[in-house]
Amino acid sequence: MYNDLVMNLTVEELERRVATTKRKLAKVGELRPGVLTEQYNVCGKAGCRCKANPPQRHGPYLQLGWTRNGKSTTRFVRREELATVRKQIKNYARLQELVQQWVDLSLELCELRRAEARAK
Repeated sequence: MYNDLVMNLTVEELERRVATTKRKLAKVGELRPGVLTEQYNVCGKAGCRCKANPPQRHGPYLQLGWTRNGKSTTRFVRREELATVRKQIKNYARLQELVQQWVDLSLELCELRRAEARAK
């Protein structure tokens, strides 16, 4: 889908915006896809509080989950790693945003060049 912000721009302006997007992409930083969730677990010890009525499960534990190449993966995240992991997740979202922006600009640029070639 074309982004409304790129419609009716010149070739030069579109090329400038693509170059700006590429520069921003180069500065994104470490990437980590996924979603952070809180997990509560039940252990295997008989008589533990997690088996009481009502149960008081262990946790919360932070868990990062993602799917890559059709395979789902989860990892526990330690509290001291949380800020770094959140930044990496944010960087990944920014990467996705910039790539979509580049695609939108590129599609518009291709269509504009095609129209110019037909007009000649």
